[in-house]
Amino acid sequence: MSIRPGTLDLCSVTLLAGGKALVDNVTMSISEGEMVGLIGPNGAGKSSLLRTIYRINRPTSGTVLVNGEDAWRQPTEWVARNVGAVLQDMPAEFPLTVRDVVAMGRSAHKKLLEPDTSHDHALLVAALALLGLTPLQDRAFRTLSGGERQRALLARALVQQPRLLVLDEPTNHLDIHHQLQLLRFMRGLQTTVVAALHDLNLAAMFCDRLFVLDRGRLVAAGTPETVLTPDLLRNVYRIEATIARHPETGTVWVMPSVAPPTR
Repeated sequence: MSIRPGTLDLCSVTLLAGGKALVDNVTMSISEGEMVGLIGPNGAGKSSLLRTIYRINRPTSGTVLVNGEDAWRQPTEWVARNVGAVLQDMPAEFPLTVRDVVAMGRSAHKKLLEPDTSHDHALLVAALALLGLTPLQDRAFRTLSGGERQRALLARALVQQPRLLVLDEPTNHLDIHHQLQLLRFMRGLQTTVVAALHDLNLAAMFCDRLFVLDRGRLVAAGTPETVLTPDLLRNVYRIEATIARHPETGTVWVMPSVAPPTR
C-alpha cells in the first residue's frame, strides 16, 4: 500500500473555549515520514490540538499547514485526501459491516455514487489484511470489541492514502500484544504520523520525536532521550522516576518511583 508522506507545520496555534486556552500558542514542524508522539497528562490539550489539524475545531488564531497549504482554507475533499484520522470518539452505532466502514475511506477520491474501481478494491483488501480484519469483514461494526473497532477505523484511514495520519490514543482498548503490533505497523508505514500517546515507554520506543503539552502549552520537544528526563516528569507529570535503557531495544525506559503504602 503506497502512501506519499507529507509535512505538518503548526504556527502559533491557539484554541479558546469558554475563555480558556485549550491550546496556547503552539508552534511545531513535522517532516515527511516522521512518526511523532504527542504526550502530556490528562487535560494537557493533546486531543484539542489534534482536532485543529483534522479540521474539527477551528483555531482561534494561528495556522495549520499540511504540505505547505493552509488546511483551513482548503476544500473538505482536499483535507480528506491529505489527512486521515482515528479519533477517540468515533461513532460506532451505525448499521454497516466492517468492510463497508473501511471502504468509506475511498469516498474522498470518488464522485458521488461513483462505483468502486479495481484499485479501490485492491486497497480495501490490502487494508483488511494488514490489520487482521479479513475474517471480520462481514461482521456488523457495532458488534466489534473496542480494539477491533480501532483497527477497522485505522484501516479506513489507510485506504484514504493520506499524506498525514493523525491518531488520538490509537492503543486505547488494545491489549499489549495488539499495542505493539499496531505501533510496529505504524512505524513501518511510508507516511507521516502524529499520535497522541499516554504510554511513555511505547512513545519512546516507536517515535522519532516527542512533543510535550502541559495545560495547552508546548513545554518540550525533541528526541525521547532529550525529552524524557526526571525533571520533566517531575514538573509535568508530578512523579519521580528513574530513566534507564531498555535491555533489548536500547530505547529510553521510564520507571516511576512508587512509595510504599503507609500503614
